[in-house]
Amino acid sequence: MLVSVCMIVRNEEAHLQRALDSIPQSFETVVVDTGSTDKSVEIASNAGACVSHFEWVNDFSAARNASINHANGKYILIMDADEELEEGTEQRVMEYIDRFPDQAGTVTIENFIKGESHLHRMVRFFPNTKQYTFQGKVHETVYKDGKVALIQDTCIRVKHYGYEQELYNKGAKTERYLKLYHDHLQQFPDDGYMLYQLGKLHYSNSQLQLALDALERCLHLNEQDHLYYPVMLVMLGYVLKEMGHSQLAEELLEPFIYRYKEFPDLFFLLGLLAMDTGKVGNIKTYFLEALRIGDTLKYTSVKGVGTFKAAYNVGLYYELTGHLTNARLYYQKAASLGYLPAINRLQNL
Repeated sequence: MLVSVCMIVRNEEAHLQRALDSIPQSFETVVVDTGSTDKSVEIASNAGACVSHFEWVNDFSAARNASINHANGKYILIMDADEELEEGTEQRVMEYIDRFPDQAGTVTIENFIKGESHLHRMVRFFPNTKQYTFQGKVHETVYKDGKVALIQDTCIRVKHYGYEQELYNKGAKTERYLKLYHDHLQQFPDDGYMLYQLGKLHYSNSQLQLALDALERCLHLNEQDHLYYPVMLVMLGYVLKEMGHSQLAEELLEPFIYRYKEFPDLFFLLGLLAMDTGKVGNIKTYFLEALRIGDTLKYTSVKGVGTFKAAYNVGLYYELTGHLTNARLYYQKAASLGYLPAINRLQNL
C-alpha cells in the first residue's frame, strides 16, 4: 500500500459519502471515529474503510495521531469528512513522490464561506514514519522530529464545505470548535491566530458582533509579520462593511496597502469600500491593482479577486462612467474565465 488517506470523524453522515467517493481506489482509507451517534461508522465500513474508535479528549492532534497509527501506506494524506478530493489526485501524488520522496507537502484547500471560494495551503501529505506527528489541540500542525516540517507544494487540491453556514448550523461542530477556542484563549489570551480563527467561525455564521469582538482583539496584537494577519484585516474589513461601517473599514485598511502590496483581496475590498463611500477616483485604481497582482496562494485568498471579479468591477466602473468600449474590454476578460455576471453585462451593452 503506497498511500493511506486518514480522517477523523464524528457525526458526519451528511457528507462523509462524498468524501469517501472522491478517494482513489488504489489508496487505503483509514477512518477514526471519535464518538458518532449517527451512521458515520456504517457509511465508512460499507465503503471499505479501515474503521477504528478513539475516545474524544478535546485534542485534534491526539485523534490525528491515532489515525496515522492505523495506516499501512508508505505515505499519509490527511483529509476531513466534509472535504472532497479533486480529480487527478492520484496522478499528482505519484508525481510529488517522484520529485520529493522524503518530504512533507502542502495541499491547496478551497473553502466555501458565505458564497465565496477561499484558497489556502496546509501540510496534509507526508511519509508514514515516526518522525511525523501532529501537535496542537486545535488547528493541529505537522511536525517532524519536534520541529515544523519543511514542505513543498504537492499540487493536490481539496474542496472543503465545512464553513458553509447550513453545515455548521446542523451539528455540534461549531460548539465543539468554540469550546476549544475559548479553552485555549483562557490559557493564552493573546494568541492572535486563535482569535482570528474564532472571528472567522463567528463570521461564517453571520454573527457579526461576535466576529468583530474577536477580530478587534486580534488587530490590537499587531502581529503584522504573521501570515494570518493580512487575512484577518480583510475579514475585519468585511465585517465592518456588512455592519454599515464602510468608512471605518476604509480607514483601517488603507495604511496597509504598502505593507501587503501583493495581497489582491486587500485592494479588491478597498475598491468595494470606495464604491460605498463614493470615492469614485479610487474605485478603478484599487480594482486595477488587484487585477495586476492576480490570484495568489501566498495568502488565504478569495478565488477571482485578482482575476475575473476584479476585471468585472473595472468593467462596471467604466460602464457607469459612460466608457462603454473599455467596459466591454474588461467584461470580456471576466467572461473569458466563465464569470456569469460579466457574460450577462456583455449581453446588455
